[in-house]
Order: sequence, then C-alpha cells, then structure tokens
Amino acid sequence: MAWRHEGSRHERGYGYEWTKRRDNVMQRDGYLCQPCWRKGRPTPATQVDHIIPKSQDGTDDYENLEAICNSCHAPKSQREALEARGIKPRDRLQFDRQGRPVWQ
Repeated sequence: MAWRHEGSRHERGYGYEWTKRRDNVMQRDGYLCQPCWRKGRPTPATQVDHIIPKSQDGTDDYENLEAICNSCHAPKSQREALEARGIKPRDRLQFDRQGRPVWQ
C-alpha cells in the first residue's frame, strides 16, 4: 500500500521515533543541506528528506534520509507530488547566480 498524506503526524509515522531519527540525520549531515553541499554551497538544513519518497516505497532507513534546506525540499516535494499523480514535470531545476534553486 502506498503512503498517503492523511491523518496526524503520529498516524503517518512521524512520532517520537521519527523525531529521534531526524535529529540523528541532522547531526550526521552537520546540519547542512546535502543537495547544496554536493554543489559546493554550504547551506543550513531545516528539514530531513526521504531520498526515495515514502510514496514510492522509500523507507525511514538512515541511508534513505538526508538533511535538506527548504529551497531544495519544496521543489523536490512538488515534483514528486506531480509524478505521484502521473504528471510529468516539464520544468527543470536550475540555479540562479546566488546558487538558489529555480525552476525553468
């Protein structure tokens, strides 16, 4: 059964255990956004992301989690939501002169 975004955070699996796991991932990744870090731009992370989304049978294993900033997470989540509905995004993620992600 595919993961669905319904119910409380605890009902969706984001209770105490997730909070501990999230803290461990943030600490492991040095509180830095890993997609930005891979592009040579150290940026503070604000969230933890499933690399393979739960909607695509991704797990909460540490290997599938990484720290991420909101500027990277929001467009990634939007793209994944479109793909989950069978819509292929036409836009590509680019970066502006300041290194911020921009859809073009």
